[in-house]
Amino acid sequence: MVDFRPFSGIRFDASIAGRMEDLICPPYDVISPDHERTLLERNPNNMVSLELAEIDGPVPEGRYRGAAASFADMLQRSVLRADPAPAYYVLRQRFAGAGGGPMERYGLFGALRLEELGTGVLPHEDTRSGPKADRLALIEETAANFSPIFMLYRDPTGEIEAAISRTKAQEPQADFSVDGEEFTLWSVAEPDAVARIASALAPQPAYVADGHHRYETALTYLNRHDSEVAEDAPSRFVLTVMVDFDDPGLLIGPYYRVLRGLDEAQLAKVRGVLATLFVSRPSGTSGAEQLAAVVATIGQGGVTFGVVDEGGRHMVLTPANDLIPEPDPSAPPGTQMRAIEAVVLQEMVLRPALGDGFGAHLALVHDSTEALDMVQRGDGQIAFFIKGVPADVFEAVVGAGIRLPAKSTYFYPKLPSGLVIHSLRG
Repeated sequence: MVDFRPFSGIRFDASIAGRMEDLICPPYDVISPDHERTLLERNPNNMVSLELAEIDGPVPEGRYRGAAASFADMLQRSVLRADPAPAYYVLRQRFAGAGGGPMERYGLFGALRLEELGTGVLPHEDTRSGPKADRLALIEETAANFSPIFMLYRDPTGEIEAAISRTKAQEPQADFSVDGEEFTLWSVAEPDAVARIASALAPQPAYVADGHHRYETALTYLNRHDSEVAEDAPSRFVLTVMVDFDDPGLLIGPYYRVLRGLDEAQLAKVRGVLATLFVSRPSGTSGAEQLAAVVATIGQGGVTFGVVDEGGRHMVLTPANDLIPEPDPSAPPGTQMRAIEAVVLQEMVLRPALGDGFGAHLALVHDSTEALDMVQRGDGQIAFFIKGVPADVFEAVVGAGIRLPAKSTYFYPKLPSGLVIHSLRG
């Protein structure tokens, strides 16, 4: 169902560009202007000069042409070099897990053939026009994918796991650490291994974990230029990292919800719906991480909210009746979806209480401390702490073609930009 191929990646030549730890950057949507400046201070060749931070407001003159000029200059100076032969690339990320213990996750870089979403490539959330316009302007000028789409797959035969295990015995292309996170990159170019990987992935769908805006942008770019490119042209493919659903290092965290800007009548409606659907009791916590941990633990048995209000109270809310189903992996996907906190909050609390315009009063943050701080400093009125969506529920719901509310998932850690670039010009 998917066409996932090796490609000749463009990578930093560390002997010219500088240390790899000073060259990679996060994906655009988690880079602030201040962070962008910090990264460029580390090294003017840092990938952020091509990736560019997410923009909010008017577009600076020459923003995208400048990135294209930097890209051409880096290639001309051999700061960036294209590998001589097509390959897959194995990425190992080592990081601290939720409890602080060491974890690692493996991903496989390749070029995924673009297709309309919904059959071979399955999305899990809707997109917004602003980020897509920004990414499209960048790709039109640079004709390259600088950061990969994060997708999930199944490996029922174990072929891909075996290929990755064999690859780990080889000398890596890069091995470095940044801010406590370790990155190791290997290439897989041996014809038999390449054929086995492609064959193992072909019969199954790929689930978009992170990068919906970038995928749809790549598809729009292709549709604009479709008549100009051959059937196997690079622009018919998008840079993608595949991660196994069963990888022990696959962490799906939550985005916390913070309500703000409500008048007293609106607040009363929200509280009235919550009182109807949930039983509330003190959480026994005072810090954000403690409350998040309590919610994650109790949430294993069903829908659970941690709530902090303007009075500073930390409460735990659990269902008061059977309107909200308990977790059941054997239930139909539509039923499983109604056991996801982001869905329950949106469709059973906020929309009934505030109408379709509830989004104007909702902030989505992935850091628990920031969610708590927003309420404590008066920027928010109620913070909702939720757990991450379990991988099996994610697979069942998304596999059935159901889209979740925006920012229902936070896949941690993020995939960096700058390890491998995919040129759309070949």
